[in-house]
Amino acid sequence: MKALNCPNCGAALPARSLKDDIASCEFCGTSFRIPKSLTPEPDMGDLLLGADFSQRINPGWELVNEDKLSFHKGPPAELRGKFKPQVNSYYALKSSGFLDNFDVSATIRFLDGDKEWIRAGFFFRHTTEGGYGIMVSVQASYTFGYVAKDEKGELLFYKIMPWAYHTALRSGNNEFNRLRVICNGDNFRIYLNGVLATSFQDDRFKMGKFYLAAEPSEKSSMEVGFSDLQVREVPR
Repeated sequence: MKALNCPNCGAALPARSLKDDIASCEFCGTSFRIPKSLTPEPDMGDLLLGADFSQRINPGWELVNEDKLSFHKGPPAELRGKFKPQVNSYYALKSSGFLDNFDVSATIRFLDGDKEWIRAGFFFRHTTEGGYGIMVSVQASYTFGYVAKDEKGELLFYKIMPWAYHTALRSGNNEFNRLRVICNGDNFRIYLNGVLATSFQDDRFKMGKFYLAAEPSEKSSMEVGFSDLQVREVPR
């Protein structure tokens, strides 16, 4: 068993300090419960807004590029989009109202397209002035950043973190990857398949709409599926 660290003093705890699911620090005497996972996810808050992708009508959500979308009962019930080559992102679904602090998650599955170019994800707190975005690729990489106007007034995506591979993501088509973002004030946490990938702080955008998005690039068409979309209260 790998050693843990005391949450009080930070000292390393050897295996002999662990008894069942309780650990006791030999240095400061603190006892605490051991998490079942070394990368535990926070609890889920109350469901605010969900989507049933076995049907076209979902209260609280609006379809975008509807002619490119199809609905499949599954399992899992899935919203699928087929998109032609394009430099900018395609939106598939957006929230009817503005959201500020929330915990959003959805499962993404790439079905077709050039693995070198296709990606999909979320835009959130998004308005006509910009917002935040996170994308995952079929190659098991991800990036996040923000959208803002340039000197000409055009919206551009600026990376806070460049594309990076992550071991929690599954590569290839027909693989399910769960993306979760927790927004709480200026604090953000990103989870990939239940593993905390990144946390960061930024104060550019306070509220806006949420979008499911796909980005085939100008070099490839793509097909992607979204399932089990949930917007929840921020966990306490």
